[in-house]
Amino acid sequence: MLREGTDPNLLYDLQTRLANFHFYTFDDVTRYAAIYFDPKATQDRLHAALQPAIDAYLAADEQERVPFRGALKDYVSLYAFLSQIITFTDADLEKLYVFGKLLLRKLPVTKHRLPVEIQQQIDMDSYRVQKTGSSSIKLTRGAAELEPIKAKGADGTAPDDLESLSKIIQELNERFGTAFSEEDKVFIEQLEAKLANNEALEKAVRVNTPDNARLTFDHVVNDKMQEMIDTNFKFYKQVTDDPEFSRMFFEWLFERYRKNKQ
Repeated sequence: MLREGTDPNLLYDLQTRLANFHFYTFDDVTRYAAIYFDPKATQDRLHAALQPAIDAYLAADEQERVPFRGALKDYVSLYAFLSQIITFTDADLEKLYVFGKLLLRKLPVTKHRLPVEIQQQIDMDSYRVQKTGSSSIKLTRGAAELEPIKAKGADGTAPDDLESLSKIIQELNERFGTAFSEEDKVFIEQLEAKLANNEALEKAVRVNTPDNARLTFDHVVNDKMQEMIDTNFKFYKQVTDDPEFSRMFFEWLFERYRKNKQ
């Protein structure tokens, strides 16, 4: 069920609004998408394809930068949410989405004090970072089971938890033909830490129905992975390019998160 007040046509409004800033062209977006969806894509090529848009943004004054960045963030967030419940047939929307996700991270943010009236409308309590506890659950695939977590070692890590992540990675590799390693295990641990410390997400999962909670969870995971794109581009791209991989990984992540919060 589509969340009340969310109109898919808003994407087209934002698409038009963004184009009117003339920071990039349709060809820029198409060129970037061709690289992005190339199995041999590299971060260097993607960053180079974004450079014309970044240069145009830097050449503009602050009165143009702020609304552009805000509209781009709105587009990326709205598309990420709607794509969980709607199958889009317009390829240009997805091209702009993958283009905008990385561009948003590359655009420098000018630090300035927000107007008082805006500050008064921000509920900082909803965004407070707070450390929470952690634990582990069993994940069943076939006849295999993951062992429960045991006491943490001297370095603060949980040996069996790390082992379970290794097993998850092994299963992903076997099922999808990937070659994830210890580096990817660390990436998952960092992602889980970001989710565990997100109080707004915890509240949303607690008060919503399971289906709505899952939509919110997937949306937040997408945002957090976008923030970590430079940490592990290979894993990020596997999640965004392979729907079946994404479904399996997100389901496992959600169950693990939900059990940890019980």
